[in-house]
Amino acid sequence: MSESLITRIYTDGACSGNPGPGGWGTVIYFENDEVQELGGGEPQTTNNRMEMQAAIAGLGFLLQTAQTDPISLHTDSEYVLKGITQWIQGWKRRGWKNAAKKPVLNRDLWEILDELHQQANQQLDKPLSWIYVRGHSGDVGNERCDAIARAYAAGRTIQLQHR
Repeated sequence: MSESLITRIYTDGACSGNPGPGGWGTVIYFENDEVQELGGGEPQTTNNRMEMQAAIAGLGFLLQTAQTDPISLHTDSEYVLKGITQWIQGWKRRGWKNAAKKPVLNRDLWEILDELHQQANQQLDKPLSWIYVRGHSGDVGNERCDAIARAYAAGRTIQLQHR
């Protein structure tokens, strides 16, 4: 693996039925124009869980590097974006209860994502920048993640780019 720096990470999830078979896709872009693609799926899941799995995979990949230069993570999931940047602190203060005092859905994945997010922010010179991308709007990174996620949700094989 070369020493090129990650510049941005794109993530997306898909689900056929909700719940139903689902997939996730992550595309990691490097400053030297290399690309690393990741993907996976589950036979019975939800779209939100797949969106979270994609972000978890991207941050997990980042944390395997020694990179300290800041990066951005792009998602079309307001659930993931608001959950990790706005809601999670309140959930933790309330003992993993939402504002309606009900248990937070997907707590298992939120705890993993929160831990990876904290580790990334400790590793990077500046906090990770979370960016909302409108889905199906022609953004190349988002469209590729969507194609990977949909392929895994459908049980199809897809050629992933590896550095």
